[in-house]
Amino acid sequence: MSLAELTRTPTESPTTGHQVVVFPSRLVRPVPPFVFATPRGWVVDEAPGAVLAVRAEVAVDDFWSNALLLHDRVAGAVDLQAAATASWGRLVADAPSATLKMERVAKFGANVVYLRGVELDAAQSGRRLAQLHALFFAPVPTGAKTADLLQFVATSTTDQMGVVGQLFVDMIATFRFT
Repeated sequence: MSLAELTRTPTESPTTGHQVVVFPSRLVRPVPPFVFATPRGWVVDEAPGAVLAVRAEVAVDDFWSNALLLHDRVAGAVDLQAAATASWGRLVADAPSATLKMERVAKFGANVVYLRGVELDAAQSGRRLAQLHALFFAPVPTGAKTADLLQFVATSTTDQMGVVGQLFVDMIATFRFT
């Protein structure tokens, strides 16, 4: 039977005796709810593989400064240092030119945030870019086996990072789980 025939064939799917999976639910958690303030004049958008993107309204020097919010569900035993080490490994594998410019841990409200400043060459254009990475965990629900790791990856040209870097930090500082 072909796929086309299968999709046209009516079927019955009894649910008696089967577990019904509901999303979101206590068993199938969504990305934890949150709130944060974007820089004035910036646009909230979509991006592949990201929860959301925040980007400048206009390009400067043919580049839209932006920040992607990423979410990963990780093992409950993963701590901030392990998450930072793993994310650095993935970054260097994808962008061998990446160089570490700064790293520190900061506390913004209840969020303990690992901050990393990086410079790297853009894959397609070769243009030198600067990034600010902010990694932090959501509060862990009681009894959960996993934790929600969120990461902002804010990207700008190296010459614009001095201007927009503070906007990125201010945005990260306003992030709160609700």
